[in-house]
Amino acid sequence: MALVASLAAQRPALKAPRGPAEKGMPRAGKKDRIPRTPVDRFNRMPPEDRQKALEKLPPERRKRLEDQLNQYNHLTPEQRRQERLRYQAFNQQFPPDKQNQARRLFRQFGELPAERQGSLRKEFESLRALPDTERRARINSDEFRSKYDSHEQKILRDLSGLVSK
Repeated sequence: MALVASLAAQRPALKAPRGPAEKGMPRAGKKDRIPRTPVDRFNRMPPEDRQKALEKLPPERRKRLEDQLNQYNHLTPEQRRQERLRYQAFNQQFPPDKQNQARRLFRQFGELPAERQGSLRKEFESLRALPDTERRARINSDEFRSKYDSHEQKILRDLSGLVSK
């Protein structure tokens, strides 16, 4: 989902022209079709256009995006389908301003060291499962404050605030 959100945040630079269906993707009826993600559209761009779009990005962002694209392109068709479903749910769940806020938070999360991401992901899933009052109590607890630094606390607080509203 981070890749899809990351590319979605780059929409103006990474727009692809409409073209034939993605190879290997079964044809589906209109009501069964899962909308294409920015990743799918990007992958369908001619190589020169992809290169131009990537060149517009800062070097670190470009490298991270290229790594994520490579990872996505190595997913099985079923895993890609699941990513499309997550993207669709994301777009339906949040209005555009909340989508932008979520993308910013996903980007911040993605910039954390890998060893911290696992811990925060687990905590976020726990927070999502809690009722609002319990979630607030957990976020305000001494254990939470000692386990996560202020930046991590803010990411978790903001992400859980998005899904609780």
